[in-house]
Amino acid sequence: MQPLQVNARSHDGRTVVRLRGELDIANAEDLRQKLTTARQELGEQVVLDLTDLEFMDSHGLSVIIHCYKAATAAGGGLTLAAPRPIVRRTLEVTGLTMRMNVTDSLDEALAEPAGATP
Repeated sequence: MQPLQVNARSHDGRTVVRLRGELDIANAEDLRQKLTTARQELGEQVVLDLTDLEFMDSHGLSVIIHCYKAATAAGGGLTLAAPRPIVRRTLEVTGLTMRMNVTDSLDEALAEPAGATP
């Protein structure tokens, strides 16, 4: 099991949060807190870079949904960038790809207008 690494930075008015490793019950609450802090410090237009996210369980989905609701309630948005096939499948099965913007790459996410929806 690879521990989750979280790196937040600002990029052209967006909060880009890179996730690396596995997102599950063991670290979901820690990520929820880090995303809240990143949104407060860097802004509500959030891009989650999922390029290096190897696994995500239902607790991880819950964190993403919470971030989406909080960001949109504050006038921002959430884009999920470059999920691996196993993570994308989880997003598709749960219907989140119909509600959230999901892109094939981080570059594509950053090229879209802030707050774009599916």
